[in-house]
Amino acid sequence: MGSHRIAAIRLDEERLAADLAVSEGFAYNDSYADFISTGLLRSTMLWNGTGTLDESALGDYEGAARPTPHGAALPYISELIGTLFRTEHLKFARFMRLAPGSVYVPHRDFLELKNDMLRIHLPVQTDDNVYASEENTVFRMRRGELWRLDATRTHSVGSFSDADRVHIICDFTAESLDQVLSVDVTPEADIPAGNVAVRPPLGADGRRALLGLAGVLDPRNYQDIRTLLIKQHFLTDVSGDEVFTLLKEIASAGGHEELLTRATKHEEYCMVRR
Repeated sequence: MGSHRIAAIRLDEERLAADLAVSEGFAYNDSYADFISTGLLRSTMLWNGTGTLDESALGDYEGAARPTPHGAALPYISELIGTLFRTEHLKFARFMRLAPGSVYVPHRDFLELKNDMLRIHLPVQTDDNVYASEENTVFRMRRGELWRLDATRTHSVGSFSDADRVHIICDFTAESLDQVLSVDVTPEADIPAGNVAVRPPLGADGRRALLGLAGVLDPRNYQDIRTLLIKQHFLTDVSGDEVFTLLKEIASAGGHEELLTRATKHEEYCMVRR
């Protein structure tokens, strides 16, 4: 596993609640809509290269990040970022709000960048009905835990919660956590067993049932079937990479060449190049 928990930190509940209340009034963007199969992911930049809200997507640039107006409007979260990290290596910090019932399409990040980046998540609002994954491991990132996420590997998120999941996501140009962390912690080497979700095998009958969706697939329910397959990834031992494999097999078995092409192109965009 490339992803792992770094440490659990103590949050100032009163100050965090004040920042979360302010964030409700932010103007969010949907820059990552291509990676949402169902639901809603809203994001806004807290730190970036220009210090403006106009720069809403990741990109290469020289120098360190600067706070945006939204970053400046969240004094406690900005203080956390400045205290936990060496911000001279920070390129982007984003406030990501995932709506209940939303699922990410499995994908890999940083494909469009020249420089390697290191990503850290800090969940500030979540519960145990929200899952993340890397390849074929599904796990929970709990509130107040710092996580190193290897975004170069296939990963996804699935919310089965009734509330928004809110994460602070920071991207750095660095080769190791030692270059990034400004607090004295010994990062954990793996995902704690208590954070890992136990999923039963899909089994031969389950796989046949999913492939049987070829009999009902059409352009009007393509996205629904893709979403069902992604949810199956979080419920059984279907890997993130297998989601596209199953989707293409279903489209092929149903004789839908246009949907097979659509799935193949989307897989390439998510996994190979963009």
